Amino acid sequence: MKTLFKMICMLILVFIALAGTSFSETDTKTAIGVYNDWGKLREVVIGIEDDTVEPEWMSALRFLSKEGIEGAKKYGGRKTAEVFPENVKKIREEIEGLVSTLEKRGVIVHRTKPVTHEEVKTYLDNVQKGNHSFGGEDYFRVIADNVILINSLRLPFRRKQTFAVRETLEPLIKESNARYVAMPTPSPHYDEMDSFLEAGDILMDGFNIYVGYSGVGSSKAGIEWLQQYLGQEYKVWTVQIDPNILHLDCVMTLIKPGLLVYYPELVEELPEPLKYWDKIELYKKEGEEEPFGANNLSLDENTIIVPDSYPELAVELKKRGMEVITLPFDMTIAYGAGPRCLTAVLKRDR
Repeated sequence: MKTLFKMICMLILVFIALAGTSFSETDTKTAIGVYNDWGKLREVVIGIEDDTVEPEWMSALRFLSKEGIEGAKKYGGRKTAEVFPENVKKIREEIEGLVSTLEKRGVIVHRTKPVTHEEVKTYLDNVQKGNHSFGGEDYFRVIADNVILINSLRLPFRRKQTFAVRETLEPLIKESNARYVAMPTPSPHYDEMDSFLEAGDILMDGFNIYVGYSGVGSSKAGIEWLQQYLGQEYKVWTVQIDPNILHLDCVMTLIKPGLLVYYPELVEELPEPLKYWDKIELYKKEGEEEPFGANNLSLDENTIIVPDSYPELAVELKKRGMEVITLPFDMTIAYGAGPRCLTAVLKRDR
């Protein structure tokens, strides 16, 4: 009888220990999660300006303005601080302005660190020289508890920054609920048909995932990989956009449930789930070669950051009862990064 009693006591202790472990694990599994593009923003990663180098020209840079294309052909491979020192100053000011605004709103902001290893700094320089270290969103995307490392960028010069982002990202997701995966790495030999997937092309509304396709960002093979990885629970919609647009989030963004902003002249057809949403329509301004009016960052369903160069959008959002924070992003946009591009989101409320 005493033996049976001891066995029962031991089983109870084991059950309590296991239950305690289960509860502690459950507690840690609340760290990572993004389920849409408008839930209250909690935690992000933002890059730094770190020895920016002008990219060498290649055809996939055709989305640049005429001035940008000329600059790539003339100054590609040279440090921006040497050829355009004022640009570097403005890039830093605009990024730090965004960081300050987010922190004042209670968002936890993690920063990448300067690259120290020469092998990383010169990675794929034999294919395309260049360095843009400040586009946080570009290098990983969180979908539910899936943390997808975006090492499949079409432009070879941008792939080196993935290594720097990993140094910041991986400690943050260690022992969390995150399912961490990396895209297959494209070949160093540039091939238009390779698998490319870019976070700036990805918009999310629950189990509906929208991926832009222009031919200068994500590829069809990359979009197919995303659908295969996420599985049948998700529906990945391809959104055809103008072939001279880098990313979908330049020309379309989901603001909050039932409201989107987009350029109808640059987005061929809205996917079925979005056709009946309220739409704010934007149009390219006279002389504007790279439209970025849709590149905005929702802090929650009622608060949004908009570049101050798009006051007409701010007016429309305010009409719908939203608080609009306008900040300068002229220089980061010139280098392909608006407020959304600069911000890699780790955690939003559902």
